[in-house]
Amino acid sequence: MPEFSVVIPCYKQAHLLPVAIESVFRQGRDAEVIVVDDGSPDAHAALEVASRYPGVTGIRQANAGVSAARNTGILRASGRFMLFLDADDYLRPGMLETAARAFAEDDELDVVHGFADVVDLGSDKVLGEFGGVDLTADPFHTLLRCNIGPPHTFVLRREVLARVGLFDASLRACEDWDFWLRVAASGAKFRLVREMRSVYSVTPGSLSKNLELMWRTGRVVLGRSGRQHANCRPCREAHQAGMVTFARSMRPLLRDMVRSPGGKRRAAGVLLRNPDLLVWQLRRVLRIDR
Repeated sequence: MPEFSVVIPCYKQAHLLPVAIESVFRQGRDAEVIVVDDGSPDAHAALEVASRYPGVTGIRQANAGVSAARNTGILRASGRFMLFLDADDYLRPGMLETAARAFAEDDELDVVHGFADVVDLGSDKVLGEFGGVDLTADPFHTLLRCNIGPPHTFVLRREVLARVGLFDASLRACEDWDFWLRVAASGAKFRLVREMRSVYSVTPGSLSKNLELMWRTGRVVLGRSGRQHANCRPCREAHQAGMVTFARSMRPLLRDMVRSPGGKRRAAGVLLRNPDLLVWQLRRVLRIDR
């Protein structure tokens, strides 16, 4: 049984896979790598890249989204600990070593998490930082307030999957937020490990820039958690705070859309199709949630 399983879903990003795969091999830990090609139109490009690396498992499936691709990898994985790495991201040296030490120090620890350096695709110039919110004391309510980092900033003990299940394949975005909320709601023990570092690449046309999809799925995730814990006052308060934070996170995307060619018309269309998003943006104008 390998120590770590790293699942890498890939859709039309086979050219980026070598960096992601090699970042795992440079960790110096016993890690299996599972690449899942989610029905990319470039046929078997991802599998061809995976085949260059001895021991890397390559799987191709019909296009079903990133959640389904991760689930396929999970079901093939055999490691004690799981990490979900997107094809355009990669790990900093020593990340898995640091995670292994943290788990060795505490047998009751379920999840360790750290930081991601935000960079432009193809560059290692750090533009910012994503992650690093401490979940130790109150993981569920903290996660209700915001999605604290990309999936590959977390390492999960495999046994937790028996309690919470797989990623929700019906979600085309915010699926990681939903997953970690379910992990936290199960009573999992989290620890922030500041030495755990990875890289989150900002790519043109990335899913995080699909404003309408992000808004609709984020509302589903928050609404689901809110309904399940409606009788809990701290949950209601955290849910409301999460809605404010989530709505604010849409503003830069709206601004960028408006500034793009033809963007005003497209932004108006998004707001008309999503009146709840329009209401949340008007709250700022009315100074309700500054």
